[in-house]
Amino acid sequence: MTEFQDAAREAAAAVTLHKLAVERTARYATAGADAADATALWVVFHGYGQLASDFITTFARLVPRQTRVIAPEGLSRFYLELPRADGKHLARTGATWLTRDDREDDLRDALAMLHAVVGQEVDAILEARGEVPAIHVLGFSQGVAMSMRWVADVADRGVPEEGADIATHVLWAGGLAHDVSDDAMRAAWTGTSVRVVVGDKDKFATDAFRRTLRKRIDAMGLVIEEFTFGGGHRLDDDVLRQLL
Repeated sequence: MTEFQDAAREAAAAVTLHKLAVERTARYATAGADAADATALWVVFHGYGQLASDFITTFARLVPRQTRVIAPEGLSRFYLELPRADGKHLARTGATWLTRDDREDDLRDALAMLHAVVGQEVDAILEARGEVPAIHVLGFSQGVAMSMRWVADVADRGVPEEGADIATHVLWAGGLAHDVSDDAMRAAWTGTSVRVVVGDKDKFATDAFRRTLRKRIDAMGLVIEEFTFGGGHRLDDDVLRQLL
């Protein structure tokens, strides 16, 4: 071992990582009916590298008259392109829900944000209409796993979010959360209509991916609806309109 390697090892051993809880500012996008007119609330989870304001535009075009859509945004944002000398990589940003680094801390923060956002929206509808809306959930790509974590956490808290039932959960072109047990999801999906959507040209939704997905859902003893459309890794207007 060289003298340089010895010095590097000694320096690394001297480093201590600290954590400090701070207040975060989260953001989310909305579309569709105002609280006073909303009988249904869709909570939609974007995919990796997307922003809530962009992701929700498809919903905004198709949302029924008495439906409100909210799109929370992952708390971590980043530039989508590698640094360039001309600075053009600064033009596009995206967000992510979690990485494997400090995963439990980020998950706790994300869940707290989601409960706050949905609770605020449900409260607004309850105050305006005097009744709690049915909640529908859609996760796209990376958002599938995050939506499952939130739905499982809602169930684990013992009461559905602000007294509202989760009527529908759409899993669109994403893998099931590996850190949520089958028993937890089976309990969370009691009384929920679960639907799976994939495009027939989705390079991420391979035959092996679909078999794995199907095998795990079957193991939970769930009856689900499956939708397939002609296209790749994206939302599809016709299927989304039908689901909404």
